Amino acid sequence: MKEVKTNNPLFYKNFKYLSNDIKYLNVLNKNGKLVFIQNSPSLEMRVTLLNGKRKNFYFDTVMLENDTLKGGKSRFLPGLTNVIPFDQIVKIEVQEGGKNYYYNN
Repeated sequence: MKEVKTNNPLFYKNFKYLSNDIKYLNVLNKNGKLVFIQNSPSLEMRVTLLNGKRKNFYFDTVMLENDTLKGGKSRFLPGLTNVIPFDQIVKIEVQEGGKNYYYNN
């Protein structure tokens, strides 16, 4: 994890948080084709659990610690996190959220 600064589109000022240091992702799109996605503060990740529930994260806050996936679910309330045992995950999806966030480093 590294400290990054990003804009806050609602309040026109920057804020800092810890981000994973992943630059690009290799993923399969919905047609099964391999594509590369650049990590950004607006990249979102949705995790589907065995029980059918879904949890959302900002991808750049996600980390795998032992057998648990942890990550932030809010930019404005950094204490709000999701914690999911890895063995409960059925599917992971990522998408560009279209929000006006960008790194200022």
